[in-house]
Amino acid sequence: MKKRLYPYFWMGCLLLAACSDAEVEIPGGGQDNPEPSPSLTGYADPAGVLILSGGTYTVENAFLTFICPDGEVEDRVYAAANGTELGNDGVGLYMDGSRQYILCNDWRTADGKGNNGLLTVADAESLEKEKSFSREEMVFRHPLDEKWEEVDENLNGIAVLDEQNVFIFAQGVLRFNSLTGELKLVEGAYDIGNRGSANTVESIASPRGAVVVDDCLYAAAGGFWSATALLEFAKGKDEVNRRLELGKGDLVSGMCLTDDGTLVVGTYTRGRDIGYFYFVDLENWSITDVKTVSANISPASHLNSGIVYLNGYIYFTGAEETEFTAASHTTLCRYSLATGRVEKDIVDFKQDEPDANLLDCNVVADSKSGCLYVATSKERWEGVIPESSILVYDCGGDVPQLVRKIRNVGHSVKGIYPMSMFAPQL
Repeated sequence: MKKRLYPYFWMGCLLLAACSDAEVEIPGGGQDNPEPSPSLTGYADPAGVLILSGGTYTVENAFLTFICPDGEVEDRVYAAANGTELGNDGVGLYMDGSRQYILCNDWRTADGKGNNGLLTVADAESLEKEKSFSREEMVFRHPLDEKWEEVDENLNGIAVLDEQNVFIFAQGVLRFNSLTGELKLVEGAYDIGNRGSANTVESIASPRGAVVVDDCLYAAAGGFWSATALLEFAKGKDEVNRRLELGKGDLVSGMCLTDDGTLVVGTYTRGRDIGYFYFVDLENWSITDVKTVSANISPASHLNSGIVYLNGYIYFTGAEETEFTAASHTTLCRYSLATGRVEKDIVDFKQDEPDANLLDCNVVADSKSGCLYVATSKERWEGVIPESSILVYDCGGDVPQLVRKIRNVGHSVKGIYPMSMFAPQL
């Protein structure tokens, strides 16, 4: 197992946030991380981390928090850069080249607060807004009757190849051209429900772990409307470029890339403590291995990947899930690629944060620092602003160790984004 410890990053963690009221704890000191030499700086610095808070939609809009490479925490950075706020009810973000794309549901309104709508495009380094698009602008032609249809009220995610190929996970996958404002439904990434009567457009593709490799986008399909499969999306194409059938499991937990570029797709069946890891060679478009995992790998209802790869292990929490409800476990498990063994409950988040009753989103791995990020909350009620805690674990040793705890910045965290994850995957 590779053990990568970077000497100067966690030295920066000793700094309390000068630009926010974040409460930071560093148990027993911390590990360090070397000074990066990035080509991008500011909020796109590959040694930094962006956190998207969905916000409490009745009283506040979505907002961004940034953990600087030196450890300083800056809160509500988009609003600080622009004097205006992101859209209501944040969903996800993606960085491509020199731009960041921030997606919000934005079908509700926070009392007395304007915002920038459903999709905001900003300069990657400064977060200064370049353009934004309202919900009313995001319409596409229904595939059967050609009538205009607005994007779903509950969006699922976003991934970007370039300005003309912004993929939005909604009722199906939609390809948006941010230069022309044209939005098109991608054939092969949806099904039609109640055909002949309601003719609803139904999504088959999951945003969990959707990844860009060599100028193509990869996402997994599954659920009621589709058998599990891997889908490939290409620039300028309004149809799925390739589909690779998987088979076992009927729901998507997530996807992650290993060190050698192998794509791992996790599938499962609700109510069973068994999951499946498909190892895919993207170049040859073939499944090279399938592993059955004796563990619950459900992603709950979170929209980011339920599995993440780091230093020879696939990490996950699993969840208690029924057809209508899902609640993530608050303990960490992992699967060893070297031994094929599952280690369960290696970390109990409630031991490190007693108020960690809920996970805001699934755990996130930073391959550059060798750390896992976990966002937790005590409770979540409509109209009440939840205070999230961000737990950071160093995974360089035999067991992940808490090295940092950040409070008073996140509110219902929808995603944690180490900016290094947006480096081109070739």
